Amino acid sequence: MKKSRSEQVANWYSRYFPDAFIFALVLTIIAMLLSLFLTESSVGEVMDHWFAGFPWLFEFAFQLMFTYAAALVLVDTPVVQKYVKKTANLVKTPMTAYVTTSVVGALTSFIGWYIGPVVTAIFARSVGREIPGVDYRLISAIAYSSFTISLTGISGTIPLFVATEGEFTDVIGGIVGLEQTTFSTLNIVSAIAIIITTTIIYMVIAKNKTDIVTFHDLATPEFKAAEEQAGAVDPDESNVSVEEIEEKSFADKVNTFRPLILIVGIVGLVYLIYFLGREGLGGLNLNTVAFIALVMGLLVQKDAVSYARSFSKNLIATGSIGLQFPIYGGIASILVGTGLAATITDAIVSVSTEVTFPVLAFLTTGLLNLFVPSAGSQFTATATFWMPAAETLGVDSIRTIMAITYGDIWTNLIQPFWALLYFPILAVGTNLKVRDFMGYCLPVLIAVGVIWILSLLFLPV
Repeated sequence: MKKSRSEQVANWYSRYFPDAFIFALVLTIIAMLLSLFLTESSVGEVMDHWFAGFPWLFEFAFQLMFTYAAALVLVDTPVVQKYVKKTANLVKTPMTAYVTTSVVGALTSFIGWYIGPVVTAIFARSVGREIPGVDYRLISAIAYSSFTISLTGISGTIPLFVATEGEFTDVIGGIVGLEQTTFSTLNIVSAIAIIITTTIIYMVIAKNKTDIVTFHDLATPEFKAAEEQAGAVDPDESNVSVEEIEEKSFADKVNTFRPLILIVGIVGLVYLIYFLGREGLGGLNLNTVAFIALVMGLLVQKDAVSYARSFSKNLIATGSIGLQFPIYGGIASILVGTGLAATITDAIVSVSTEVTFPVLAFLTTGLLNLFVPSAGSQFTATATFWMPAAETLGVDSIRTIMAITYGDIWTNLIQPFWALLYFPILAVGTNLKVRDFMGYCLPVLIAVGVIWILSLLFLPV
């Protein structure tokens, strides 16, 4: 059957776009060459910056790896699988699955960029696995695209950065609260427009789809075999005889003693309730989410050894994060340390006007985001140039801050770095690759770009 235009684009992307790790290596070489040609840095200086930046994201990488491995342990347990199936069964059709994933993903991402990926990936995986006719590549793209408004939300790095007193307080003209950025008319209206537009785009793509590749089509032989074996075993029946139980050593009995893991889980849950009750939304961050995933897993796993075994197995799925994040740390260090980011920014500022400045700031930041997909690193590197230039041109500082924020998120739709937040959960047990679903994000990239440009030009802050 003749493929739709969106399928043709997605297939082209899958065929010609390299693996995410290759993408990171290519960007490293480009950053090195541009730094040598466009700045006064020597080869030795560029290499020093590369080496110095390599460990920048070590802590971040481990936080994510632990969080996703712990989340996968939770998903692996029979009790969670049962309730996941019940929830997925509320979604009756593929179209409902696509729309629900888009909305759930956007709302949870707006609440917390570290919450959205876990919740949305689990949900998309569940409905993709349970609902017949769901194209798993498409629903993976929808899950990832829902991340688009994450950094404009409550946990947005740049809005929180400018709302906190620090070394950049004077540069940005004082503290700028979330009510001026995250909850501004500009941001709320554009976020709603993006959710609606993105959902409609994916509905159209889904309606015109002719080539359906399901979760089970992508499942590995090992995963299928494990599923069949699990389905053949009645969890209420035990194959262990009384004699075998009596022959267990003391160590074996301790290892399989459920109250031990349950007590620690209950203690952790009680503290979480107290902590979040005291801190509210302000207490939610990546460390909190990691702790929640750990505690929930302890509460539902049958024993400590089973938990450790499941964690070790699922940690393998997070390997791409551990490998690629340090590579991007090196790229960020090159751009910041050599002054390349500032050089590019200066060139754009020199040809800007009061009207075009926010749009050019958005586009330039989008370009830089391909090399430095970290909002904090990029803002640190360029804010000292963007903010004074905005003041000189008479551009509102809040509009400038939001332009930088939007640009930093925008090109994530073609940059596979943040797809790694979803990939460990979506891909485990399958042959799914990042490039299999990134192509479906291209129409959304165009639509979101238009929405943010028009918002920056015409909406009040």
